[in-house]
Amino acid sequence: MKEVEINGQPIKVVSTVNATGLFCPMPVVKLKLELEKVELNQVVELLADDPGIVEDLPAWCEGTNNKLLSIERNEKGIFVAYVEKQE
Repeated sequence: MKEVEINGQPIKVVSTVNATGLFCPMPVVKLKLELEKVELNQVVELLADDPGIVEDLPAWCEGTNNKLLSIERNEKGIFVAYVEKQE
């Protein structure tokens, strides 16, 4: 488990899904499978390099009632997202 800071708040991350090299819909599919393994209110980190994730992930979170805490592109061009399991 690691801790990150999002909007000034410390957030505990219970696992990371590395979906680099995968294209839609696989990053979201892999995230969904990981969220099924964790408890409510736990946070999973998603790493993806498919630019489609910027649109796909917020829509998926809204449709599944999970909470997208943040999504940003790092210095290596990888999108790093944090999703909190809600249901």
